[in-house]
Formats: sequence, C-alpha cells, structure tokens
Amino acid sequence: MIDYSVIPHPPLDARFAADRHTDTVFPIRRFSSREEVDARREELRFNLRMAAGLVPWPEKTPLNVRREPAGSFGGFTVEKIMFETRPGFWSTGNLFLPDPLPEKAPAILNVIGHWEPQRLTRNETADYPQQIANFARMGFICLVTDMIGMVDSRQISHRYGGFSGDPAKDLWLSNGLGVQLWNNIRALDLLCSMPEVDPENIGMTGASGGGSQTLFLALLDERVKAAAPINMISLLMQGGCDCENAPGLRRRTENAEMCAMIAPRPLFLAGSTGDWTREQETREVPAVLEAYRQYGAQDMVEHYYQIAAHQYNGKTRARVYSFFARHLMGKDPGWTEQPVDFGDLDGLTWFRGEAGKHAPGIEGDAAFFASDCRDRINRAAGLGDGERKRMLAWITGIEGRNAVTSADGDFFREEGFTLEKNAALSERGAQIPFVRLVPDNWDGKRAVLCLSGRGKDCASDPRVKKFLEDGIAVVSGDLFGTGETAGRTVNILGGDQARKYYTCFHDTPEACRVQDVRLLWKTAVLGLFKGKKDGQPGEIPTLTLWAEGSAAISAALALPFLDGLSEAALEAEALDLKTDADYLEKCFLPGIRAVGGIEGALGIAAGRVVRF
Repeated sequence: MIDYSVIPHPPLDARFAADRHTDTVFPIRRFSSREEVDARREELRFNLRMAAGLVPWPEKTPLNVRREPAGSFGGFTVEKIMFETRPGFWSTGNLFLPDPLPEKAPAILNVIGHWEPQRLTRNETADYPQQIANFARMGFICLVTDMIGMVDSRQISHRYGGFSGDPAKDLWLSNGLGVQLWNNIRALDLLCSMPEVDPENIGMTGASGGGSQTLFLALLDERVKAAAPINMISLLMQGGCDCENAPGLRRRTENAEMCAMIAPRPLFLAGSTGDWTREQETREVPAVLEAYRQYGAQDMVEHYYQIAAHQYNGKTRARVYSFFARHLMGKDPGWTEQPVDFGDLDGLTWFRGEAGKHAPGIEGDAAFFASDCRDRINRAAGLGDGERKRMLAWITGIEGRNAVTSADGDFFREEGFTLEKNAALSERGAQIPFVRLVPDNWDGKRAVLCLSGRGKDCASDPRVKKFLEDGIAVVSGDLFGTGETAGRTVNILGGDQARKYYTCFHDTPEACRVQDVRLLWKTAVLGLFKGKKDGQPGEIPTLTLWAEGSAAISAALALPFLDGLSEAALEAEALDLKTDADYLEKCFLPGIRAVGGIEGALGIAAGRVVRF
C-alpha cells in the first residue's frame, strides 16, 4: 500500500484559525488611485447586495402608502405613515413636514439604532422626536422609520435570520439586515415619489444601529447625497446585533472601508471617548480619507469627537443640523435646537404599543421566510448564466484575489508511474496536500483530478488506478478538513459573539473545499502542463475530473470555474440534495439555495457532466 501522506508535521492551514470577528482590530485599507476606489466600491456594493439577499434585485411593487395626521406643532406637522415595501410587508414610522410646506424641499431619512423606545426616545443621549422636529422646522421633509420588530413594525422579530433562529434562512440569504436595507431603499423610493421632495437633495442619518443602516444604504444607493452615520463607524467594533451582520458581509472588508466608499459625497462622522468610536480621530477618519483623497474631496469629510458615552446628543445634533443645511440647502442658518413638547408620544404610533398589533399581511418569521423563499425561487429562475456564475463565485468564496502556488515537491518512483508529493499554497493561507501520479506511458495530453471525501488516499482506488493504466496522469488532494486534516475543526477565536457571527467574517468549511478544488485545478492539474506551448490549457485535449462522496458536492460547485475542463464524472447519490435539511447537513453554504443549489451550479458547468 502506497503512503500518500505529504506533510510530516501538523498541517498549518491558516483557515483552521478563524480570527476575524465583530471586535477584531482591523488595519486601515490604503488606496493609491481613484480607479482603485471605483473598482473596490463596485466590489463592495455587490458584496453587500449578496449578503443582504438583494441579487438579483427584488421587484419594486406598489408602495400603497397610508398616511394619517398625528399632530400639528409650531412650524411643522407630523403624520403616521406605513408603506408596503414588498407584498404583505410594511415599513412604519412618521413623516415630519415643514409648516407651511414649500413647493420643493430637501429631505432626510432618519433611521434608529437600538435605543428604547426607538423613534420615541427622549433623553440626554438621544432625543429623536426633538431632533427630527428641528429638521422639519429648518425646512426639511423628514421620514423616520422603525427597525423591524420594533414599535409598529412587528410583523417579524428584530433578530430575524439564521444567527438567532433557523439556520436554513442563511441558505437563502434571508436576514434582518437585508429586510431593513430593502425597507430603506423603498423609503428612498417613497421620498422621491413625493412632489414636495427635491430628489437631488436627500440626506440620511442614524446612530449606533441606525449608523449601520445609514452606512449600508449610503454605500449602495447614490440617491443619498449626504450621510451622517453617528457613533458607529469603527475599526474596533463592527456591530453587535443580528440586524448589522449577515453571512459573507465582512469576509474581506469592514465598516470603515465600506464607509470610505461613500466618497466623494458629503460625510459626517461623530465619535466619543466612551464607545467603539474612541479612536475615530486617529484611525477611522484617516481610513475614510484614504478614499476621499483620491477625489481631492477631503473637505467633504466632517467629523466631531467629544468626551461622552454612546450618543446622538445635543452637541452632535447641533453639528449635524449645520452639516445637512450646508450640503442640502446650500446655506447654514446657524440653527439652535428648539425644545418641542409632543405630549402623548404614543399618539405618533399606529398601534400605541398594543401587544400583537401590527400592519396587515404577513405574520411571523415563518410566514415571512416562506414568502421570501418563493420570491428567491422566482428571481433565480430568471438568472442568466453570467449572473448565476458571479453569485456562485461569491457564495463559494472563489471570487476575489487568491493567488496560488506550490512547494518544491518530492518525487518517488513507483511501479509504472512517478509519484510527486506536494502542497498547494494560497494567498488566503490554504495549505492543500496533493499528489501527482504520472504514468510511464503518459502522452502529455491527458490528466484527471480525482477527489474523494477520504482525501487523496482515493488514488489507491481501483477506479483511479484504471486511469493510470490508460496512460492518464492522476492528480488528487485533500480538500479542507479531509485526508491529512480529517477530524480537525475550525478554532473560532473571539468568544460567543465570534461563534455566532462566524459566517459574517469567514468562509464556511464547505466553501473552503470548493475553493480547494479550483486551487488544485490551477496549480496541480494545469501545473502538469507548464512548458507546453504558451502554457495554455485550451491546447490540451483532455482535462477531466472524477469525484465521489462529499467531494462530489465540492467539485460540482467548482465546475463553472475550472478552465479547460472537458468532462466531469460525479457520484450521483452524493449530489442528491433536495431540502434545506439536506444542505444544512451536507453542504452548508449561505446563499446556495438562492442560485438553485447544486443543480444550479451544474447547469453552468465548464464541461460535460456525467453521473455514476
């Protein structure tokens, strides 16, 4: 029996140590040109849309706006408002209007963090009714919306998604971050549809979790002309709630870099000594300026820092009034915040906090998830091959830079073939043991990559030996967590929060295995033909793949990305995944169901696929 082991020491694949999490101290991302920023912005927009489940875009159905008067105050009026962001699901809140209402006015979308009682909060750290009332008195039309699961928006829970509920939701990328982001996109649609709103002068602000919402929408939607994410943007903490995290969102980025992509639009940052923005002046501001500098737009970044705890307090609000007035009105009236007496704040709500009361339509997380899955299936049916491939590249983590090379291998003579033991090494820290078996009668034109859940020991399988007998070079390797790393688990550093949001910051083990298939193909298979004419795989008549067991799943998902593949033979039984439970057990890849699962990947495979 031939020994196919490669590494004489414990494997040092960096992916077994998951060290990124919400509280990681991230470095500043550097930029050297405007073109680099522009390209990165498009990458991060797609990344956010994927994590939020917004690829392809959902249909923008009628908003069916409902408005009711809630009160008239000196210089402004307030209305209760709800609008249908998707069939059967409503966003709720208030509309603050200047009184008298001008023919055209700038607008501000106000979103709330985790203060209680949300948009009704009135205390020293935040006073949302007073803040928004002052915006209205200044002449802004203001829409303030509820977080999901809060105040009047109680059709689903605040922690909707896979992190605190059913992990099957992650397979479809159905999560609270995405629900809120789509609500906010539709909120912009609502403002732009109002004849009194100047669509070229819309701003957005929120603090804490509202700062996260502001970050995400401003990154994605350029209708936000000026943004003020307050006490949130940080290289020290990325957001501690399910509504601020989603699978894949921060695998290769963080909030400060995403915020920098708002460039060159006006941006206001606020920080305090007493929370995760405590290093704003020395880290986050310089990080954001990295991108703004490429546009010569450093003066578009304003920032304020104070000795305080977590806040959106009066000192910060005074500066935000000035920021929006200058950038959306073209003037600074030197506004001084005015106190406002609202009386009964429950009068600003639709249901006055009554338990079980919410907008009509979808009721409960399960009903919403079922509706969302139906929508995802319909959207997936209309995907073109290019879009499906791009989505699958994101889902599997194949997208982005991941250069690969190999070590100086060891060679052994065996009966009828030469055995090479080697390891593929990737930019992301992969260390993949592999073997190449080159028969003495090899014609230099045929090679097969053989994969198994057992690892490269499958090279001893009679079916694999038959390839050698036929003069075909055989390559095999240990996909992540198989073969020489079988039984090893990922060490998630950072405690309970890191374990909870692991998929937000890291590829899953199954994603790593799919990546390994492609890495082995690039370095171990195509590497056999170095020195051939221009080294082009297109000139090689026959490159094939054979996979059994769990490796057949990984191989199937990698097939669209294997250049030069002629044919793939995959074990049929291993690919028989039909339900969410099947995927959770055998192929946990957030988003995989949204592209049609394994069958969706096989439909865009690079070569012919046969099943055995």
